[in-house]
Amino acid sequence: MALAAASSILSTAVVGGILLIVVLLIIRNMWKKKKQTGSCVGCSCGCSDCPHSSK
Repeated sequence: MALAAASSILSTAVVGGILLIVVLLIIRNMWKKKKQTGSCVGCSCGCSDCPHSSK
């Protein structure tokens, strides 16, 4: 029974670690895009110097 519990804990930790890595990669990608554009993605502020402005 102890082996099954240890296996369950290990598999939960592995899945949690994979999910954490995926979330960190998504946040890193969003951070890089924000730094490249200098503004948030989907900005609709209408400023003349905004790269997302349609004006």
